[in-house]
Amino acid sequence: MVDTILPSIPRLLVLRSLADQSRHGYAIARWVENASNGVLTLKEGTLYPLLHLMEREGLLESAWVKTEGARPAKWYRLTPKGLDRLRTDYQEWAERAPKIDQILAHRGGMPDAYGRLV
Repeated sequence: MVDTILPSIPRLLVLRSLADQSRHGYAIARWVENASNGVLTLKEGTLYPLLHLMEREGLLESAWVKTEGARPAKWYRLTPKGLDRLRTDYQEWAERAPKIDQILAHRGGMPDAYGRLV
């Protein structure tokens, strides 16, 4: 199960970004960046393949939308299956995150610049 933690984080972030409204890919990336105060980013090479995969899995639906003065953009929204997946992934994250913190703090925490555990 450990090998599924990191790959599931971008999916969870995308699902959460779409929980309250539809967005196009660039807006999803900006939402993640803004919601994390610039700490987290979803690069194009991660985001767009993930959006396509999630659409194939039935977690998202998309539609091309043309807004005045702009080129068409593909907008994504959660499906009922996507909303269920968001709930499941969030619960799993809520259970795992404290355990990850516990592991990182085990036996004194992280090493300082001199290799001593602090």
